[in-house]
Amino acid sequence: MKYVFHLIAVIAAFALLFSAYGGHVDPTIWSLPSLATLVLPVVAMVALILLALLAVFRQWRSAAILVGALLLSWPVLRQISPFNLSNPKPAPEATTLKVLTMNVKEFNWEKGNKRANKSMRYILDQDADIVTIQEGTVYFSYEHLATVKPMLKELYKKYPYRKKGHFDVGILSKYPFTEIKSSALSDSLGYFIKAWNVEAPGGDITVVSMHLSSLRFTGNDTRILDSMNKPSGRKKRAKSVMHKLTGGFRSHARQATALRKLLDETTGDVLVMGDMNDTPGSFAYRTVCGDDLRDAWAGAGFGPLYTFHTNHLYVKIDHILYRGDLKLLSCYRDKAGESDHYPLVAVFER
Repeated sequence: MKYVFHLIAVIAAFALLFSAYGGHVDPTIWSLPSLATLVLPVVAMVALILLALLAVFRQWRSAAILVGALLLSWPVLRQISPFNLSNPKPAPEATTLKVLTMNVKEFNWEKGNKRANKSMRYILDQDADIVTIQEGTVYFSYEHLATVKPMLKELYKKYPYRKKGHFDVGILSKYPFTEIKSSALSDSLGYFIKAWNVEAPGGDITVVSMHLSSLRFTGNDTRILDSMNKPSGRKKRAKSVMHKLTGGFRSHARQATALRKLLDETTGDVLVMGDMNDTPGSFAYRTVCGDDLRDAWAGAGFGPLYTFHTNHLYVKIDHILYRGDLKLLSCYRDKAGESDHYPLVAVFER
């Protein structure tokens, strides 16, 4: 049994390190490590349970292997599950900036739905200085939606500066802004990524709203065994899921590289917010963060977090990243709205 425990510990340690650092591998070259980053929280939990069992059976050498793997993985694990016991208080009379990002799922505009949208209601109630939205209405302005019209007067008053147009990503701001044009963003990438220079209190700030391409999962994709009875059918469905994942990871790599190029062209305070459709530690996340962007949840949050909550998938794929002279005060997620994503909010001192 001693050798069995040792072998299991070695396999678990390898799986943990492979999942933690799979994001260093470009998915356009090899996509399996990117898939491993998605399941890192599960792998880490299994490793902790196994570590407890090894301690119960006094298998200290095997336990030491897992402890070593957990320590080596900690720089990535703390991004997924930080333990910030307290956050700084703003200085007296300091200028604060509250920002919010949310994938609004087209404000649930389905034909015949005239009920005031809860996601828009939440956004207005939060009264953030700057809001970035993803999955806004694509074919027409969300201001024409029956689910938004009951709140238009309040929306116009609270956010006099809004990004208009029929695109996926947008911005609501209390302060004037101008759109940033860059050769880094081609016409197709411009659908997923938009940037603005906002004249905020304390100085101008670059705000980026991102929505990297969806992995295009459906309910059937997440319930392979339930929906397919024959082994051959399950194999076919699993192959379809893997095809969607690998295609999505490769698209993310291209989009993240373009966004990084845009960030390298930009100076001063920067906020990158939105739906990355990828988790902390992934290739896209690492590429966008580079050596200069910090994660608001990692810096001010406590414990594991998920922002996507549909089809039995619970993952953190929405992020608030920042750099410059911004001093992070807090970051939190509310289980609010009626989208398949929860909103993420951060407050900074300038």
